[in-house]
Amino acid sequence: MKAPVAPKTAHEIVQHGISRVDDYHWLRDKNWQKFIAGDLDFDNPAVLEYIQSENAYKDEVMKDYKDVEETLYGEVLSRIKEDDESWPVKEGEYFYYSREEKGKNYPILCRKQGSRQATEEVYFDINREAEGKELYIFGASGTNLTQTHFAYSFNLTGSMEKTIRVRDLETGKDLGWEFPNSNGSFLWHGNEHLYIVERDESGRGRDVYKINIHQGVAEKELIFSKPEEYDSMFLSLSRTNDREYFLIHLDSGSTHVVYVAGRESDQFEKFAVGENDVSFSLEHYRGDFYILTNQDDANDFKIMKCPASSQVPAGQAKWAQDSWLEFIPEQKDLCLSSIQFYSHFLIVERKNNQKVLDEVAVMDMDCGEFSTISMPDEAYCLEFYGDWDHQATVVRLDYDSPIAPNTVFELNLESGSLTEVYRKDVPNFDASLYEVKREFAQARDGEQVPLTIIYKKGTKLDGSNKAMVYGYGSYGYGMSAGFSSPKFSLIDRGFVYVIAHIRGGDDKGYNWYLDGKMQHKMNTFNDFIDCCEHLINSNYTTKGQITINGGSAGGLLMGAVTNMRPDLFGCVIADVAFVDVINTISDASLPLTAPEWEEWGNPITRKEDFDYISGYSPYDNVDVKDYPPTLYNSGISDEQVTYWEPTKMVAKLRALKTDDNPLILNMKMHAGHAGASKRYEWIEDIAFDYAFILKCFDMR
Repeated sequence: MKAPVAPKTAHEIVQHGISRVDDYHWLRDKNWQKFIAGDLDFDNPAVLEYIQSENAYKDEVMKDYKDVEETLYGEVLSRIKEDDESWPVKEGEYFYYSREEKGKNYPILCRKQGSRQATEEVYFDINREAEGKELYIFGASGTNLTQTHFAYSFNLTGSMEKTIRVRDLETGKDLGWEFPNSNGSFLWHGNEHLYIVERDESGRGRDVYKINIHQGVAEKELIFSKPEEYDSMFLSLSRTNDREYFLIHLDSGSTHVVYVAGRESDQFEKFAVGENDVSFSLEHYRGDFYILTNQDDANDFKIMKCPASSQVPAGQAKWAQDSWLEFIPEQKDLCLSSIQFYSHFLIVERKNNQKVLDEVAVMDMDCGEFSTISMPDEAYCLEFYGDWDHQATVVRLDYDSPIAPNTVFELNLESGSLTEVYRKDVPNFDASLYEVKREFAQARDGEQVPLTIIYKKGTKLDGSNKAMVYGYGSYGYGMSAGFSSPKFSLIDRGFVYVIAHIRGGDDKGYNWYLDGKMQHKMNTFNDFIDCCEHLINSNYTTKGQITINGGSAGGLLMGAVTNMRPDLFGCVIADVAFVDVINTISDASLPLTAPEWEEWGNPITRKEDFDYISGYSPYDNVDVKDYPPTLYNSGISDEQVTYWEPTKMVAKLRALKTDDNPLILNMKMHAGHAGASKRYEWIEDIAFDYAFILKCFDMR
């Protein structure tokens, strides 16, 4: 079977006096917005025919590795305890947990009243909700204070839209209403009301409604509308840990606005506006707001303080920033990420920038003493979970590492003692067989880029090994050095598995993020290439023996570095890849474009941004040369990275590349940005990807 060849139809685009021709613009179907809602009504049948031909070609290319795919599926499944349950969380009089049963695709949500030994109550079986549906994405959920009602969100297409429902936990039935077209952000207000964010036409959220759960949406009350000057920003809800204040957050790439309302009021007042990458997060303790912020260039963050009920003279701003007092100053190389109060303790999550490791600091507010919790491993993930009760003095920490499955610790805030209460059981896995190392690659500008490296003990580091390198590097999202059992199917076959903590994430603090965005974006791609060169120079692997993988903005990374240094890689997997960058963020009609201008630049209004982005946009830099074997995974209902981006990329690559290496598009026709929602389908997807990797290296 020959590879599909997409017809070319010249489509001229002129920006800043520069003309370019997009031969594959036609692959953007006029009805694409219907796809987001799950309606695959193509306006142009040729678009559907081309996608179907690519999927058929994908099956043909991979058919001789079907047995390998089945073997990999069995291996990945063997490291999953199919009948399992989570460690319970106590909320009020109930212990909440989830169970998974063999053969079922989704968790079963359960609770016990009074003790962990009490009779189990199944209050929400996601398998029943998902029955007969190709896709069921279960979103945010939570009970009211008295534990009588359960609010939850879900999506059936893969888009960002969520529907909100409420279940009566006594009857086990949903109330007779639902709230569609939410962005999924909601909060309980007392026991009988919900705050829910409604999406606008851009999908970013504009209005917040208050709904009495017994009256339903017919009586919904509008309590907040996003001001016009903030139209391009995403809207979400949160509250302080003591439940005394509700918060509305408006966010875009570099601007952050916070509104505040007391629990007895529905009147939200503007608290602070941060521009030029300044942000604020709030907590409340004994009548004061504590503000975690990086204002005044404190990019490792500091904690400020001001009275919550400030009384100010007429004409002056309430909570004016010049009246804030510094509570904890910035400490260089200890980047603070969150604050919470429990009893009389302040808990601070932070990143040790030099070690690239998570830490939790605890301050006794009564005496001012500090203690720090960290782990002895070279690489790990430590997350403060806390407790439902803000007066609790025993709180939860979640820990894992590349070779340590999820472990739950209970921290006694009074004594400082840390007790392990749960460790996830991973069958057919022996941590003692593997080595974890943290190394630093020197980037071309002298920066030290962290690498987390995992391999099987006894592996000879003589340059003969295959490597799998994962990267992301955008939006300030650092890559966790956590546990994932599927990767051991590659490691057991001799692969060195590597996470590259490149600039654009916050792996080394907030400045690490700023150094990988806007006019510094090339640092992200250069860092990744320099990390691969480090692995070669350190004899972990050799040129052409490296597999690389990334998704979404990490798919942009895959496209960019493959254009820049195709000789380094032996296999590329790009998931839901943001590759048509200059076209996408030059199109203000796309709902998610406007906020992206503060992350990448605005090529519509600024020629310097247009020129800079054009220099790395993967689709615009495909050239006539050899490319490594490449797999593009995508979903037809993806509204974050629309389906035509990877589709166009594959079409253009196939037309220009000069090699015979496999290039395939795997377009899932019932999925969005997050991919499969079913447990066993998710394993199938991993097995397919890994089979492609092995095929590229003629391995089994």
